[in-house]
Amino acid sequence: MDIGAEDAAELLARMLAEGHALPASAAGAEVDVAGTGVRIAIAAPQPQDDGLVQLPIGVSHPSFGGMFAWDQAVGVPGGDRPPAADALDGWAHTGFPVFAAALLPGCDLAAHATAVPLDGGGREAEVFYGPAATRDFGGLTGADRAAMAARPPTWVVIEELFTGYALPDRPVWAFTFCARLPSGPVTEVTLLNGEAGSSFGHIADHLPWHGHGSVKSWALVMPRG
Repeated sequence: MDIGAEDAAELLARMLAEGHALPASAAGAEVDVAGTGVRIAIAAPQPQDDGLVQLPIGVSHPSFGGMFAWDQAVGVPGGDRPPAADALDGWAHTGFPVFAAALLPGCDLAAHATAVPLDGGGREAEVFYGPAATRDFGGLTGADRAAMAARPPTWVVIEELFTGYALPDRPVWAFTFCARLPSGPVTEVTLLNGEAGSSFGHIADHLPWHGHGSVKSWALVMPRG
């Protein structure tokens, strides 16, 4: 069964309200978490090869200056739910926790994120790192998955941003997707909804990569002071 953006928003609102006790409700293709300033927008699901579905989903808050922090969640076919529902569930437990930890600290999903204070270049911030979402395409080992969980490539990006880049005095979000495929390595860094360029091509080099697979994770930087 295919579902559209409004159906996905209604499903996400029910998931957050019934599963995680948040005051969430859907209106059209947006979910509002009442009294918190948090809004979640969903765009039309985009079918991909092999039955996969890509679901654009973004989080906004008044501190974000009117912007949404957009992600491209991916859903896999199979089981008794459509791929878009799989994408929502995966995003709720890997992407959304960084926003929950910063903006909805009483939500149980906040426990999936790690808060780390970071100082550099005269700036102080609290960084919320999300869990690593991994996929095994053949040959990944327990050591690979442990290394990805302990230090995802997104951690490397944020630490380097604090040592050599001018960051805006407002929240900054980023996610990375890194893979080792038979055709070669893939490194994608998305910073404030835009591609960060080739300067971060090394961020997954510290991982052992005994096989083929991928790792994706999120981070949200909240300035302090």
